[in-house]
Amino acid sequence: MELQGITIDFNDKRTCGLLPELCLDWDERYDELDDNQELIDYWESNLKKVTDKTKKIVSGNIEAKSILYSADEEAIQIIRDNFPEIKIGTILYSEVNHCDHCLDYDYLNKDFKRR
Repeated sequence: MELQGITIDFNDKRTCGLLPELCLDWDERYDELDDNQELIDYWESNLKKVTDKTKKIVSGNIEAKSILYSADEEAIQIIRDNFPEIKIGTILYSEVNHCDHCLDYDYLNKDFKRR
């Protein structure tokens, strides 16, 4: 199954190229990207906006990447609306099996389950 959504890679400094206003005060010479509090706050606040509107998502971490994906068209649009700066991509559901602290939508029970 293919899911659509976004990934923010906290190990890739090119992420600041996508969100330059969040990296204005970040010093790339001394700090790791995952030390950038503005970027973390951006992710967390927009993730909350998405989860307030839909539960039909898969979200979590794969190594240093934060992911937010869905197979539901309405949920994909909500992701797109709340993260307009980041291009929608695809991921195979099998790749999500490596997700740490993952929040999954259980389509049978119509609720979240944590891994």
